[in-house]
Amino acid sequence: MVTGSVVSPVLVGRDGEIAALRAAYERARTGRPGTVLVSGEPGIGKSRLVAAGVRELPGDPLVLSGGCLELGSEGAPYVPFVAVLRDLVRRFGRAPVAALLPPGGTALGDWLPDLGPAPARYGPTRLLEEMLTLLCRVAESRPVVVVVEDLHWADASSRELFAYLARNLADGAVLLVGTVRTGEPAAGHPNRRMLAELGRGGAVERIVLGPLEQGDVAALLAAVDGQAPDPARSARIHRRSGGNPLFVEALSNAGEAPSGDLRSLLLARITDLPGPAREVLEALAVAGAELPDDLAREVAGESGDRVRAAIDELSGRDLVVARDDGYAIRHDLIREAVYEALPPDRRRHMHARCAEALAGRARGGTALAEHWTAAGEFARALPAAWHAAGLAARQNAYDEQLHLLELVLEQWEKVPDASGLVGASRTAVLEHAAGVAFAAGRSAAGVAYGTAALDELDPAAEPERVARLLGLRGRLRSRLDGTGRDDLRRAVALVPAGSADPLRSGLLSASAFTDIMAGDAGDARRHAADALDIAERLGADALRAPALLVLATLHGQDGHQEETRRTFAEARRTAEAAEDAHTFLTTFQWEASHLTDAGRYEEAAALARRGQQAAERLGQGRSRGSMLAAVRAVPLCSLGRWDEALEVTGDALALAPPPLYTAFLRLITAEVSHRRGETGRFETLLRQLTEFVQHTPGAVEATSSLALLRIVHALGRDDLEAADRIVGEHLAAAEAWPPHDTARLAVLGARAQRLRRTAAPRNRRIADQAADRLGELARMLDALPAVTPVIDAQRRTFHALTSPGELPAWDGAADAWRAVSDPYETAVVLAEGAVAALASNNRPGARARLREARALATTLGAAPLLARIDDLASRGRLGDVADAPAGNGLGLTRRELDVLRVLARGRSNPQIAAELFISPNTVATHVARILTKLGVATRTEAAARAREYDLLDR
Repeated sequence: MVTGSVVSPVLVGRDGEIAALRAAYERARTGRPGTVLVSGEPGIGKSRLVAAGVRELPGDPLVLSGGCLELGSEGAPYVPFVAVLRDLVRRFGRAPVAALLPPGGTALGDWLPDLGPAPARYGPTRLLEEMLTLLCRVAESRPVVVVVEDLHWADASSRELFAYLARNLADGAVLLVGTVRTGEPAAGHPNRRMLAELGRGGAVERIVLGPLEQGDVAALLAAVDGQAPDPARSARIHRRSGGNPLFVEALSNAGEAPSGDLRSLLLARITDLPGPAREVLEALAVAGAELPDDLAREVAGESGDRVRAAIDELSGRDLVVARDDGYAIRHDLIREAVYEALPPDRRRHMHARCAEALAGRARGGTALAEHWTAAGEFARALPAAWHAAGLAARQNAYDEQLHLLELVLEQWEKVPDASGLVGASRTAVLEHAAGVAFAAGRSAAGVAYGTAALDELDPAAEPERVARLLGLRGRLRSRLDGTGRDDLRRAVALVPAGSADPLRSGLLSASAFTDIMAGDAGDARRHAADALDIAERLGADALRAPALLVLATLHGQDGHQEETRRTFAEARRTAEAAEDAHTFLTTFQWEASHLTDAGRYEEAAALARRGQQAAERLGQGRSRGSMLAAVRAVPLCSLGRWDEALEVTGDALALAPPPLYTAFLRLITAEVSHRRGETGRFETLLRQLTEFVQHTPGAVEATSSLALLRIVHALGRDDLEAADRIVGEHLAAAEAWPPHDTARLAVLGARAQRLRRTAAPRNRRIADQAADRLGELARMLDALPAVTPVIDAQRRTFHALTSPGELPAWDGAADAWRAVSDPYETAVVLAEGAVAALASNNRPGARARLREARALATTLGAAPLLARIDDLASRGRLGDVADAPAGNGLGLTRRELDVLRVLARGRSNPQIAAELFISPNTVATHVARILTKLGVATRTEAAARAREYDLLDR
């Protein structure tokens, strides 16, 4: 018989974790705010640890708490933080809280109307900023601890707000604590990505709770039973529970009798509950949230006295706890077990009771829609979801709003007169969903909803409506895969000049955006100029911003640096004032790209980082922030800061950005992987990128970068014919590529021709082909309109490659790459210059160039380049031990090994001489010595013997 409490009155085995939590509080208390994430499997004691850790802290902190809910987690925005704010008002007082908020109206009024009316309209970041400011101002008088339970169920807006607080708590005595289940949510879920991202931040500390040791289980049983533990029983329960405290308590309470899974153990605790207590427990399980007395009575269908008696019974069994807002089941695992045990009919009936109780109450909203849906009452769920979507829209909670609109669309066909119930047609709901999907960064869903809406519209009857929707779908498609120009051109054609000028201006600017992405500067200039003319005539700054953005980019392509800088700045200011987040963030993206093209890598990386921070502040970290991450990583890669570039791309990829943005991030990662010699990783990325481009013909920039990567890969494998073939495949299309990609294609093509001729110096056909190809590449390079420091460096490299033996040309290329602070390209041309120096017998010049190149390659960790440099130094006999015995047991010197390796590739004596920078007579002498030392008579036998003794890879 169990004589003690079912729940241990003490926390055992967690002294180290308690100390870590309290140390984080002490740091926050002294002005170093931070975030702690407590994770572990269900039942491991996360909530109990936090409760024990924040109990009796010094400094009289204000501990505020809220929890995420499984039910309605996708559609109810800011659930835990509404509870935190309500807790703050209850503990701190309504008037003191209101005094800390903006006097002209607070966005938090949409959470708690008692704080005053919310503004009719406010930006997407205002609510986040007000919550941050409020917590920091409260912390001026006493430390604040904010606890958010069950982050694995966080709604999208709560996820953004939690991350925003974690990143921006720079001042004030505030500690942010979150609990999360290990292994939940599923891999790829946004909440899991957010938690992974936070875990990489330096200001976030993780406390991972593992299972209890056997001695801790014995101590826990002693506390539960109120008597000394039986060692044998403790060992059995430790083995069966796996050290999980909730399982230990369940086994203790059940007398170890039940067998089977945890659900059976937990349900064993309620088999003998009286009827009213079971009704209340089931009501709490179905509600999925805390229930006050009045709601508990309505949902359970019992009188007040019977509910109170039931609560007493449940509390006595440690199944239910009383909280500030009502009663809740003690642990989610118990709630889940009770809920899953309900028969389907009973479950639907209880959901209907919950909905009836919530109907007409301020706390209905999303929960009301979810309960009516679970009850199968779709005619009631539909208007509730539509109303809740409107509330989510006011708070800029786009993900939750989209979920609710999807709920409306899913139920539409199940409900007679759905249009009458919501006051809108299905087409209007689809249009609305497409627009919200654009704001939420859900491009594929937006395209699907936009297409469905367009299928129901007649362009002849409603040209402007169709044009607006085509414009939206075009922008969504461009974001998704680079297509969308056709949609936008059709949209512009439906709105002739003078019919709806504001709409026409916006569509022209959107068309100019896609023209830029497609490399069509002529159409981009025309569309942007027309859009700006309309905007100036209407005096509409909101229409000026996107047109200015495109024109700034075109100024940059024309080389007008000062005008470019000024126009970008004006576009950014105008977009920010107009609250046009899309254009505002794009100014960072395109200007940073312009700075990268100009070789101003430090400025580009810094500006892109500012853009990333702005995207996070605007709730677009996954969508636009990931593209800005790619733009930031490119100059970091050029600067040789490869680890930092990979960290930036890795963080962005963890957020599962849209496919086109994912491709750009993978391109950068692949480039670094190739330069480091990480063959497996590189080839995996190359395969993924190839599949993407094959199915995304509109992604011009990704296509060009992938083609360059394939050429680099072929050159690295000495597959010179494949490299030349890829160059030829893309020569015609390269005219529409970004200029810097076109210039790089010319350089790689020239490198391929040089290597082809070196490998076959007497092959007239290859010589003629190489000459023709170089002529095509030179004409393409000369036709480039842009002149930037990076393109100048590419041109100088091309000139050096096509003028072999001219050391000044190589030195000029190296100087150009040094001028833009690109260590990798500098090292590459230095090594190639060393080849030219050796060919002219300038051994000191070759040694100096290779020494500098080797230092750069070593610092970068560019293993393949480093190996190439060392091989060149060896072949050029530039090392002190070039002719020393190589330790192969056959007496072969290092120079003889060099000759043997080239000989084994089937090369003739003149070819070996050219590759090793020695005379054919010297080669003949080495070959004779090699044959003697290997004891063979022919070159073929020498190659076979070299493979037998594994001499070719040394």
